[in-house]
Amino acid sequence: MADRVFCIDFGSAYTKVALRRDPTADSELLTWPNIDFCVPSTIAVDRRGTKAKLAFGEEAVDEKGGGGIDVHRNWKRAVFLAPSAVRLTQSPLEALLQSDDLLVLATKYGVLPGQIGYLQQMVGNAKSLIAGPGGRVVSAESQQQTIATALAAHFFHWLRQRVMEACAKLPTTGLKFEDIPVRVAVPAFAKHGSEPHPGCKLILDSLDKAGWPLHPDQPVVAEPYSNAIGILTKGANVLSRTGRLNFGDMFGKGPLITVLKDAEHYPSYRALVIDVGAFTTDFAALTFTPDGVPTLTPDSGFVVREKSVPFGVSDLDEQMRAVLQVEDWPVKPSWSDWTKVQQSVYSEGKGYRAPGLGRVVGGPTDSVAVQECIGAFAKRIADETTAFGEGLDPAFTQELILTGGGSSIPLVRESLQTAASTGGKAFVKTHAPDLKRVKGAPVDKLDEQFTRGGSALGGASIYFEKSYF
Repeated sequence: MADRVFCIDFGSAYTKVALRRDPTADSELLTWPNIDFCVPSTIAVDRRGTKAKLAFGEEAVDEKGGGGIDVHRNWKRAVFLAPSAVRLTQSPLEALLQSDDLLVLATKYGVLPGQIGYLQQMVGNAKSLIAGPGGRVVSAESQQQTIATALAAHFFHWLRQRVMEACAKLPTTGLKFEDIPVRVAVPAFAKHGSEPHPGCKLILDSLDKAGWPLHPDQPVVAEPYSNAIGILTKGANVLSRTGRLNFGDMFGKGPLITVLKDAEHYPSYRALVIDVGAFTTDFAALTFTPDGVPTLTPDSGFVVREKSVPFGVSDLDEQMRAVLQVEDWPVKPSWSDWTKVQQSVYSEGKGYRAPGLGRVVGGPTDSVAVQECIGAFAKRIADETTAFGEGLDPAFTQELILTGGGSSIPLVRESLQTAASTGGKAFVKTHAPDLKRVKGAPVDKLDEQFTRGGSALGGASIYFEKSYF
């Protein structure tokens, strides 16, 4: 148990940090000069001198790689790749040389067995030269994980310095911020499983090396779960007079309070949360079934089903860069330029005047290709939503919560709402960015703080201190 805690939501594009100063203090996002609460997760390594120099966050985000400078974006993907530190790999050529089909062809065309053996030996020797002793070839994924391991320790050391600087500017409380433990939000597939996920170990080891005291009981929380708690509570932390969690006041800003007070007429509650991020799309279903007695301090929390799919806005970016032929632009877009492309082309449906190109990209000439690209992305996300919902039993009272940068794309948001409603599912309230109010269908237009910071806010919640239940 921890009376106060930091929570880090380490995202592919941005990292967010929230703090709960005391058991009943609201969770709050830490802010930074000029960039609010979203810190770019980018790392740049300058190798042009005798000693490598590292830059992080906003100092690294617009660096361009090449000429001795390595720029690492979306390195979270490498951290949480499927575990396989070193793989024995066989190239297509090796497979052909060892196959029975090749022997059949050799016989047909009069190739001598000795010549086949010579080819096999030559390829084997070449592989040994590349791989080194033992002939083991390190996979590309393993190489990326090795780089990510080194990057993580430096990044979280830098982040800790930034966090301590931000805390020093908070109103004086007498707290020793350096002693407050930390919890980190990770994809659901890394949190659950029969064996500890290597990505979680990598992150926790890096935090420890960087000087962060880890939370003693629950140093890791799944992103979908923490995001749901952050949105539903709006960062509130409330205890009853007996020192137990007060569900009614924490979750009282939505339909759950109706279920808590009148279980006879409202026998069950569910919140379906979908977060379309850069690396993953996260799904969480939080279900609460009261025992029939009105209560504000239940003995247990939600029944949770969650899933993280390694598919997100970075995949859309990759497809869109090809559609817009970014590599052919005279002036390649910086990271800041690309965020303007995302806003204009993805969210607003407008074109973007690329520097030095002399035309508007994503405009009328690109509209068909752009819409096909966004449409395919939205369909994949919608299909994942439908698949997730198929395993859920019906619930009487439901809320739909859409967060993450991808939910700001109108077509994606609309596809998610449609997919979530398949099978006659109805939602008494919908939360999402840029929602228009509809008569008879209450909505909560989420601001940036909750659209992007929900996981950090929820991870810092007293809800995850189970001793208070």
